[in-house]
Amino acid sequence: MNFATSYWMIVGVALVVAGVLSAIMGLTGGTVHVGPVSITGAHSLWRGAVVLATGAFLVTASSGGITDREDEALVFMGSVMIWIVGGTELLTILLGAIPGEPDVWIASGSAFVAAVGPPYSPSVLAILVTLPAFGYAEEDFRTLLKRLFGGNGE
Repeated sequence: MNFATSYWMIVGVALVVAGVLSAIMGLTGGTVHVGPVSITGAHSLWRGAVVLATGAFLVTASSGGITDREDEALVFMGSVMIWIVGGTELLTILLGAIPGEPDVWIASGSAFVAAVGPPYSPSVLAILVTLPAFGYAEEDFRTLLKRLFGGNGE
């Protein structure tokens, strides 16, 4: 078992656990806080489903050793799902921190930093640990850019 297989297995198992917890909290209306991670809110159920599916993709891909393009595609597809969900949450956090008090249109620097600080949902933190999935799409991404911006991609 190589490093990449072990890495994606660990990330996948962590995301499965976070997805199950998030789905349960979405169904029950509960809240879980563990360090910089917080699972709460009305959208926890659907976020949990996406995080759980991503974790399942990563575990499935790494259980076979990530030996072919199909396994790499599962890792990349799961990571893209996390990037979409986590990215929308990150954008929500950033845009929610900009408005100021009733008398001020834009928040001060310290108020902005306080609003952007932890706790974060699992999908926001998972953005960082899924970035290595770009390595599986590097050649395809270069081919796509060549086709879009000149040449036939060969």
